[in-house]
Amino acid sequence: MLLLACPFEILPDGPEAKPEPKALPGIVKAFDAMGYDAGALTPDEAAYLEKAGAPLPARFTVLGDAPQTQLLQKGGTTYGLVFFPASPDLKKPVPEALLDAAAQAAHALRGKANVVIGISGLGLTAEQDFLDKHPGAVDILLGSGPNAGTSSRLSADARTLLSRTYIKGKTLNRLDIDTLPGASGFTWKPGQNFKTDVISLDDRYPADPAVEKVLGEE
Repeated sequence: MLLLACPFEILPDGPEAKPEPKALPGIVKAFDAMGYDAGALTPDEAAYLEKAGAPLPARFTVLGDAPQTQLLQKGGTTYGLVFFPASPDLKKPVPEALLDAAAQAAHALRGKANVVIGISGLGLTAEQDFLDKHPGAVDILLGSGPNAGTSSRLSADARTLLSRTYIKGKTLNRLDIDTLPGASGFTWKPGQNFKTDVISLDDRYPADPAVEKVLGEE
């Protein structure tokens, strides 16, 4: 299992209230306890943690002006991660050059990774624009930021699977892959080579006492 986090796990992407600074050290400890393989933070999130005296979550990358990449091996598979640049302004259209740079970074991972995964906090409009203008640049695009969440949405050519987080951390998006992409002519086919699910973190999942203790510490 590969556990990944998109931006906006620390701060909201809209007008919702920010978490209390005194709670942030405990929140980071909880993230570390969950064992994320990789994650992303916006520059504002990193600055908010620093101001609160909280460390960055382990194995999280702070987004910058240019895309960043990482090769991650797990379970005999090499994953190529592309951390999309941070948006200069979430209220304005994302510059096309930013999307082009992310696509170039993704293409550079081909031949090095079995699966290329994009991690974005640019919002649905920019992510859809990326899929339309850069077909097949990434195999999977994990999105966050403004607009709706979705467990799965295919690009027009079905070569890229888009999964977007829902708001307020109340769900987990699960993606089960039965066949790795890479073969000539590969396309995603729901129910055949992948399955998706949105897990609502409701009363069916009791709170973990160890995590509750961490979150209760000040």
